[in-house]
Amino acid sequence: MSVFNCKMCGGSLEITEGQLVCKCEYCGTEQTLPKAENEQIINLLNRANHFRQLFDFDKAMEMYEKVLERESDDAEIYWSLVLCRYGIEYVDDPVTHAKIATCHRTQYKSILEDADYLEALKRADVIQRGIYEREADYIDKVQKGILEISNKEAAFDVFICYKESDESGSRTIDSALAQDIYYELTEEGFKVFFSRITLESKLGRQYEPYIFAALNSAKVMLVVGTKSEYFNAVWVKNEWSRYLSIMQNQKNRLIIPVYRDMDPYDLPDALSYYQAQDMSKIGFIQDLIRGIKKVLEDKTAVTEKDDRAQNESGSNLVALLKRGDMALEDGEWDKAFGHFDEALNIDAECAQAYWGQSKASHKAANSEEFKNMRLALYESVDKTEHTKSIEEDILEKSKNILQESPISDAQKGKIMQALQTPVAYETELECRTQQLEQEQNFFKTDKLLSKAFRFSKDKELDLLNNVMEEIFAALENRKMEAQQHDAEEERRVDDELNEKIEQFNINLKLALEEREKDYQNACNLYSHKPWEMTINQMYKLFERLGTYKDSDRIRSEIKKILDEKEIKRQELREMQYKKSEIYNQYSNLGTLNVLKRKDLNEQLKQINSKLAQEEAAFVKMYGEGP
Repeated sequence: MSVFNCKMCGGSLEITEGQLVCKCEYCGTEQTLPKAENEQIINLLNRANHFRQLFDFDKAMEMYEKVLERESDDAEIYWSLVLCRYGIEYVDDPVTHAKIATCHRTQYKSILEDADYLEALKRADVIQRGIYEREADYIDKVQKGILEISNKEAAFDVFICYKESDESGSRTIDSALAQDIYYELTEEGFKVFFSRITLESKLGRQYEPYIFAALNSAKVMLVVGTKSEYFNAVWVKNEWSRYLSIMQNQKNRLIIPVYRDMDPYDLPDALSYYQAQDMSKIGFIQDLIRGIKKVLEDKTAVTEKDDRAQNESGSNLVALLKRGDMALEDGEWDKAFGHFDEALNIDAECAQAYWGQSKASHKAANSEEFKNMRLALYESVDKTEHTKSIEEDILEKSKNILQESPISDAQKGKIMQALQTPVAYETELECRTQQLEQEQNFFKTDKLLSKAFRFSKDKELDLLNNVMEEIFAALENRKMEAQQHDAEEERRVDDELNEKIEQFNINLKLALEEREKDYQNACNLYSHKPWEMTINQMYKLFERLGTYKDSDRIRSEIKKILDEKEIKRQELREMQYKKSEIYNQYSNLGTLNVLKRKDLNEQLKQINSKLAQEEAAFVKMYGEGP
């Protein structure tokens, strides 16, 4: 039997041979499993899973890559690589307490297009594939939410990466040094991302959207540290390793390790290739500022063009816009975005290029597809759950009526509980209203669209306005449908509450009728002697009727009979005892004592006769033997 660790909570999973899906007994999450049966591979997978749960995604990926060299047909290994690439952590949903995914390594590329994800689907069985697709769809929504927030964030010039707290939770000296650098750079006019200050206003929110936006906009990253282990701390490494990945595709970026009180040879291997700066060196901050300015000036420098070049740029612009539109038609989104970007290098106020980039970002070939894709974001509706109860004054009045009713407490509780049970219902209007407002806000704040509207001419403006108005109209229709749905739900609930009041009256009437029926039946049985039941049963029958009508009086009469019965039974027991004494005397006399034996024998006959008469009278009187 193989033992894997749960990839959500880390608990041990006991797996039978060939099992590819199981449910964790600790967190209750259904999850997929590797095919591996080799103990060495299982240990390697558990270690990789351990590092992923510690957020050391790079180290976990290295281990999964090693496993993949030997287990190239295992869908779970490809899926594990995807979890590392997107920095997936499973956390408890505050509402359902189920494990849900959150993303610490957002990518512009959707997880649904990831090569390893597609490989996992190709190699998975039907059940595994269903779980992968469900999880990937959820992660894709999380990713889109992060991108939507990050796209609204302002760009940064410099990103300062450092370790904020030590093992005891105290602030590190690295944090204080990084803050000094932050103040120096902001004094120079640089836009600097320093999490301690920049994220201060984001308390209570997930930080990933803002970190992602800063990593992708900053042209310079400073990695500040005073210890080798601080440079390699999980979240520090997570930031600078992500930035190095960005640098592979964008050559105009620069990363600068900044150290103090340590040997630069102790820097991580990945950072040792870059020119490091010693904070203890005289003139350090001036050298750092000069280096950053050089990078940023290279980025913004504009060369002069002669008139002929200006004329050529016009024809180049048209060609690039056409090529961008053709790429959109062919579904080549990255290529289309690139053509429009080149067009913007020629004309920074080209509305058509911004509109084209917006369509490429949405993977929409034309305006109609763009509209449909925006509307698809709001296809589902999160219904708001409510309950409604009968008004308090009606409940109080009904309770008073019940209290005065001559029915049992159990019946009263049952009838009242049915009346007090609230009616559950769901509304949609709040969600649909928020969706419309969200889309209106998107058109106001989205950088690409706002520039497209800003620079568009008459014809282009009409097109954009038409697209926007059609989207708003469709969402407004959904809002009106939600309003109608909510009104119908309100009517249904009111009808159900009115039915509860009617049912209360019916239940009370039935309970009274049943009480009267039980009373008449008991009285009928009581009036006919000999009774069909014992006197004890008769007593319990009237005891269940409580104080209904004259049940108390009849029960008192029966109680007297019960008391008399007990007295009579005691008398019979005494006669039995006396009989036993006489019999014992008779048995102990010798055969020679003829006269005494004759006398005792006569006494036995008399007492037996009397006992028989008394017992017969007891049975006749009380319907049961003594």
